[in-house]
Amino acid sequence: MMKRAALLSLALAGLVGTAASAQVGISIRAGTLGAGGELSIRPSRYLGLRLGGNYLTFKRSATIQGIDYDITPKFESGTAILELHPFGGSFHLSGGMMWNANEGTVAARLGGPITVGSQTYQPSDIGSLRGLINYQKKYVPYAGLGFSGRSRISLLLDLGLVFSGYPTVSLTGTTNLTGPAQAIFDQNVRQEVQNIQDDITSRSYLKYHPVVSMGLRVGF
Repeated sequence: MMKRAALLSLALAGLVGTAASAQVGISIRAGTLGAGGELSIRPSRYLGLRLGGNYLTFKRSATIQGIDYDITPKFESGTAILELHPFGGSFHLSGGMMWNANEGTVAARLGGPITVGSQTYQPSDIGSLRGLINYQKKYVPYAGLGFSGRSRISLLLDLGLVFSGYPTVSLTGTTNLTGPAQAIFDQNVRQEVQNIQDDITSRSYLKYHPVVSMGLRVGF
């Protein structure tokens, strides 16, 4: 009995470590979640915990269902990640949760005729066609792997997936049309939204947000 207790104590000591051996670090990162910072603690050779936040916004152009849009993605997220270092070194398996506020605004470019739903309109018929792409699930799981050393200054690399679910789309159109023509236009906008959403859900890979992240950590 005493021998078993001693072995258990040694195992727990190796796994959890002591406060004296814990390493706290501050990191900067950049990757597919944006740019951000992170606070980490590695209380033993085998365990680590990271809390971070990411942000990035930019502009790009894209064609969606035949309509040219100006898109402004905004990456905004927070992460709480647990690391398991199975060999006690820099390699780790990781899992946790992400607060997902990623979204993007879209605005159609009305330089020529565009087809909305099942009907083609002239630029003079449409005041604007704007929308939002975002995620319904705000707290989503993350799983991945990577490398993070215990040196005072170390490079970081993480690869993983955020199980974000499909993005959802909304569009709002304004028009100079009136009466029945306006009602038909509104119906075509709703049909356009459905067409885009159907295209998204037909691509199963869009349920996941790939994560590639590199960074630099300073421990103290």
